[in-house]
Amino acid sequence: MSHERRSARRVLDGTGHREPKDWQYESVRQIQDAENTIRIGNTDRLHSHNTIHFGSKVDTTNDTRVERALKSKLSQTTKLKGLLEETLAKTNTEIAKMESIKKYLTEERNRFDARYARNQERRSQRGTRPGRELVRDIPLKELKRETDVLAQSIERCDEKYQDVSTSLARLKKLKVLLKADLEDKSKALSLDRKCLDMVATDGTQALARLPDSATTGLPFGWKKDTHMTLDQSQEAHRFAQKTRKNAFHVANRQRFKTKEQYDVVQQALHLRMKNVQQVKEQLKDNLAMVDDELNKLSKVKKELEVAIKDKMPPLNLARERYVTRTRRPQREAIFDEVEHALLLQYNELKEVVIELQKKLQTVIGRLTTLKRQKAQIEDNIDDKNITYKMDHLCRAMAPSRPGTAMSLSSSKLSFVAPSSVAVSK
Repeated sequence: MSHERRSARRVLDGTGHREPKDWQYESVRQIQDAENTIRIGNTDRLHSHNTIHFGSKVDTTNDTRVERALKSKLSQTTKLKGLLEETLAKTNTEIAKMESIKKYLTEERNRFDARYARNQERRSQRGTRPGRELVRDIPLKELKRETDVLAQSIERCDEKYQDVSTSLARLKKLKVLLKADLEDKSKALSLDRKCLDMVATDGTQALARLPDSATTGLPFGWKKDTHMTLDQSQEAHRFAQKTRKNAFHVANRQRFKTKEQYDVVQQALHLRMKNVQQVKEQLKDNLAMVDDELNKLSKVKKELEVAIKDKMPPLNLARERYVTRTRRPQREAIFDEVEHALLLQYNELKEVVIELQKKLQTVIGRLTTLKRQKAQIEDNIDDKNITYKMDHLCRAMAPSRPGTAMSLSSSKLSFVAPSSVAVSK
């Protein structure tokens, strides 16, 4: 433009004609400028083709790299998702089994509570026996031992219930972590599959600023966190299985002890009732002997009374004769054979009467003793009858005989209907 302005000025300043040099210079100058522009255009064109070729190559390389990375990540995520689903399913199974053993422990605890309350009722009922029957017999000792066994069973159930609850809480906590991780893996898979299925489209936002990255971790940490949750879950599964089996064996062992002691108590009461019945029969036999002896002694008493009554007239006659002869005159008052005979008769009759009276008093004493003993025996028999009935009631108060109600396999916890057959009362 400056050269044209200079040429114009020259034209305007002169006569309207240019110098040949200027005229030629203008053409040469334009030719040079055009050639320079052509060279620059060739360079730009070459650079543009190179850039286009490089861009195509970059597109192909990046697409391959991104696709390979996406597929690899999808494979890893799918594998982890499968492990999470498998572990979550096992966790749900373990939770169900732990809920079952927890329910079983609760039912066992309630059964032990009911048996403990019935045991206290039976002990209280036997405590109301007559005074002479309150002895430290075998049923008393075995009922006390049953109290201890049931109290221990309740304590063991409470301990195992706490262990199962702790393990169950741990499983539920891990279930939450597994579900959260599984949801994240599912969402990540969905987004990565969406990325993989995307195709190139025209858009005016292609050169817009990218959003800030939300990544906060490294691939190693991403896998490590999931594997750590999986490892914790597997450890929790092993611990839950161990806890469940231990709880089952403890509950079953206590059930067996309860069953064993139940049989001991029932047998002790049975033998005690049999013993009471035997003693009662012996008392009845002895009472019959006492009644027989009372009848015999009563007859002897009557015979003695008759004998004494029969001896009194001769004794009085002998005494009157002796007293009458003592009133004889002084000259006639001699100890003759008559007085000797009267005195001998009187003394002999008196001795017989005194002896009969002694025998009568002895018989009366024996009768009094026998009557007292008869009353005691009758009271004892009444007490034995009461004791027999109370022991029979105590035996009948027993709950149904415990049975082994549950079987445990390596895979699951299964229940068998408990025996409802009670011991015959």
